[in-house]
Order: sequence, then structure tokens, then C-alpha cells
Amino acid sequence: MSEDVVWNSNLDGRYTVTVIRTEPYRGDLSIHDRDQLLHRESVGLAYGALFGPDVDDIGRWQKIAEDFIDKRGSSTT
Repeated sequence: MSEDVVWNSNLDGRYTVTVIRTEPYRGDLSIHDRDQLLHRESVGLAYGALFGPDVDDIGRWQKIAEDFIDKRGSSTT
């Protein structure tokens, strides 16, 4: 079965952020550092993302990723 990727992005040239549909209005957001999974959480998909992700959803997903990576970076210093 093929994954239904709703959105993906690269952050800081290092991290890959992906949202994969799991249900009609839900998806899993994952953050990877190369091949290592760092974080995964369930997120909503406005309007079921039938024609692509909603701009507000993308903003929320970017914020989740940025906050996670920033927090992770500050805990390693």
C-alpha cells in the first residue's frame, strides 16, 4: 500500500518534515533527521486536504517542526 503524502518540507537543509494521511481528516506528522525518526504526532487535515493542504494547516505544521527542532537544539548545548 502506498503512503498518501499530503505535505513534506525540508528544514535547515537537514530535517525532513512529512504529513501522511491516516484517515479522511487526520494525518501523521513526522520529523526525521536523515534516516532517524525524531518525532511523530497526529495532526488534523482541514477539509480532508482533498485538493492539497490548507495554508493554515501548513503554518501549524511548520510551527510544530520549528518548535521541536529549536527545543531539541537548545537541549544539546
